[in-house]
Amino acid sequence: MSKNIKRILVYTHNSIGLGHAFRTLAVITGIRKWRPDINFLVISSTSVPQIFFDEGIDVIKLPSVKLDIDCKSEPMQPRYLADCDLESIFDFRQRLILETFDFFRPDVLLVEHNMTGQMSELMPLLMKKWMRQGGPADFILAHMCRGIMRWVPLLSIPYQNPRHRSESINIGKLYDFMYVLEDRQVIDINKAFLGNDPELEKKIRYLGKITNKIYEELPDRQSTLSNFALPDKPVILVSLGRNRMVPVLSKKLLQIFEEAQISRDYQVLMVLDTYLDRELACDVRSYRGSKSVRFLDFVPDLVDLVNHSELVISRAGYNTFNEVLLTGAKALLIPESHGSREQEQRCRSVPYENIVVKTEEELLLDDSVDLIRNLLNGGRPRVPTKFNKYELGKAMIEEMEEWTTQKHESRNWIAELRIQS
Repeated sequence: MSKNIKRILVYTHNSIGLGHAFRTLAVITGIRKWRPDINFLVISSTSVPQIFFDEGIDVIKLPSVKLDIDCKSEPMQPRYLADCDLESIFDFRQRLILETFDFFRPDVLLVEHNMTGQMSELMPLLMKKWMRQGGPADFILAHMCRGIMRWVPLLSIPYQNPRHRSESINIGKLYDFMYVLEDRQVIDINKAFLGNDPELEKKIRYLGKITNKIYEELPDRQSTLSNFALPDKPVILVSLGRNRMVPVLSKKLLQIFEEAQISRDYQVLMVLDTYLDRELACDVRSYRGSKSVRFLDFVPDLVDLVNHSELVISRAGYNTFNEVLLTGAKALLIPESHGSREQEQRCRSVPYENIVVKTEEELLLDDSVDLIRNLLNGGRPRVPTKFNKYELGKAMIEEMEEWTTQKHESRNWIAELRIQS
């Protein structure tokens, strides 16, 4: 493998949950196995930059914003700088992003999820790509996504060329690669989101699902219990995210556990999301049925607990869904209801014997005691699905290295022709 790539700048806005950061980390560590000499720098507004620091990866921390899916009037808000307006925050973020790019001079700009960045804050970098395409200062512009997402229009940017004609730049054509961290039979992003463009199709690579740990890296049961200071009891893991339905759903489950006397025989662990409103979190903690429940806040390696749980009750976000598949754990998935219907679509993608799906309304209206009991008592064997971030990382870096090698060879060939002429 040639080694033309030395610096990769990664952008992940991370304004809703923690999944984007962990997905990005999985890709980076997947590449680093093969190329530990590459310097990575991450630009993100994530609230957990420490997950990158723990891997020796530097982070340019942008002021945080949040996209509140429960708020209809002003869904985008500052996360912490409450007395700053969004326009000022994004002006500052855009300057930070541009300064970082100019300082780092990356060989690759890897953009996660949003092609133009949060509130289109990457537009100056996309214009740099347009100006540099094919020249000595060109760089790889690559996109990666989880597959199922909202509709993503490829914007056309109007500009005046030197002959004073009004023309436009198509964002999709600026990207050299589009990496999809999903299987094509689950979602065809070109057909679903990108207009079924034959030129874009040549750039799209379906790499399959990814998890931050591969199966062989998961600790054994005794180590996991020790790491979380848990008793030697079967575990039920509950993780319901951060929307306003969390207290209602949590109390319903706590009622079920109490009615069926499940807490007597199982250790119930309930993860309260980092982004869950603090008042709502306190409401769950203080509920009368929560005395025997162990509450956890931020858990960086939740998959370790997923692997050794008798039952996982969670949302159907990309990361958790894949971790359930990775471990083969029995799971009750409750898709989070919001406009994109991403989680519902994911649950419909493939039938798995170890997974039962219920809507929020079904869980609240139905008598779910027997459902929980049947899931716990069912004798379904675990069948892990082994995803490998290292194979995925190898495929990405080899393709990008081939691109840079061909670019250098082409430039040298042109230079030689000029000398000969």
